[in-house]
Amino acid sequence: MMMWKGFRGTVWKALFAANVWVLALAVTPVTARPPGGDEPPDIAEGMRALYRGDYERARSLASKHLEAHPEDPPARILLARAELAEGQYDPAYETLQKALALDPANIDALYYLERLCTILSQIEFRRLLETAPDSFRAHQLMAESYSARHDDDEAEKEYQAALKANPTSVEILDALGELKRSKFKFDEALDYYTRALKLAPRDYTSAYGSGACYLYKQNPSRAIQSLRRALEVDPNSAAAHLALGDALLRGGDAAAAVAELNAAITLVPGMRQAYTLLARAYQKLGQTRKAQQALQKEQQLAQEEVKARETTLDSNDAIPPAKPQQPPAGEPPTREPRRPE
Repeated sequence: MMMWKGFRGTVWKALFAANVWVLALAVTPVTARPPGGDEPPDIAEGMRALYRGDYERARSLASKHLEAHPEDPPARILLARAELAEGQYDPAYETLQKALALDPANIDALYYLERLCTILSQIEFRRLLETAPDSFRAHQLMAESYSARHDDDEAEKEYQAALKANPTSVEILDALGELKRSKFKFDEALDYYTRALKLAPRDYTSAYGSGACYLYKQNPSRAIQSLRRALEVDPNSAAAHLALGDALLRGGDAAAAVAELNAAITLVPGMRQAYTLLARAYQKLGQTRKAQQALQKEQQLAQEEVKARETTLDSNDAIPPAKPQQPPAGEPPTREPRRPE
C-alpha cells in the first residue's frame, strides 16, 4: 500500500509538471518562423500577444479574425494555443478539431492536438485514481503504465491486484497471459488463457496466445486447434494465419500450410517470415521453383527494410526505427495486440 501511495504522489508531481509543460508548449512556436511573417496583421499581433503572455488578447484577436474568416486554420490554431495556455482544454480540443476539418494535413494542428490529448489523458488518469484508487480499472491502468516502462514485476503485481478486484475480467486474464508468454513461461500463460476462454469462448487474444504457447512447446496439434479458433473470431488476422501455417508445417501438412501462409501474405504483403516458411513448405512439397521464388521475395523484403532504415537515418538524422516485430524464422510470433473485451 505504501508503494501505491508513493506512486500516486509521483503521479501528482508528474501532472503538475505536465500542466506547466502544456503552458510552455502553447506559447512556443512549432517552427522557427517569427510572428509577422506571412500571417495577416491581426494574427501576427495575436502571436506576439501569445508570446508575451497576454493570452486574453491573443484569444480576442483570433476570435475576431475568425468572425470575418471562419475557414482560416492558422487563426483557429492561434485560438487553440491561447485556450491551452489558459487551461481551457475542452474548447482547445474543439478548436483544433475544426482546424483539422479545414486542413487535415496541418502539421501545427496535429502537433498541438497530440500534445493536448496527452494532458487530457493524464487528467482522466488522475480522476480515476481520485474516484476509485483501489478499483480494478485503477490497478489495470497502473499495470499498463508499469508495462510501458518495461517494469514487468510491478506490472504483474498490479494486474494481480486488478484480477483480485475483478476475477472474471477476461481483459486482465489475457494481460497476465501475454505477460507470462513474453517471459517464455508458457504453462503459466496457458493457465490464464484457459481461464479467459472459459469465460469468453470467442476471445481472440486467449485463443491466439494459447496457439503461440503450444507452438513454442512443440505441440503443433494443440496449436492448430487454438489458432483455428482464433481465426474463427478474426479471419483477417495475418498473425494467426502465419502461426497456423507454421503449426501445420510442423505437423506435416505442408499443403495446408501453404494456404495459410498465402492468406497471411495477402493480408500483409511485406510479412517476411511468411515467405521463409512458405519456402520450406514448397520445398517439402517438391515445388523447388516456388520455394526459390519465396526465398527471393524474403531476401528482397529484407534488403528493402535495410534500405528504409538507412534512408530514415539519412533524412532525419534520427535514432533508427525499432526492428520489425518478427521472431526468428521458424518461431511463431510472440505477441499479438490485445483485443478489447
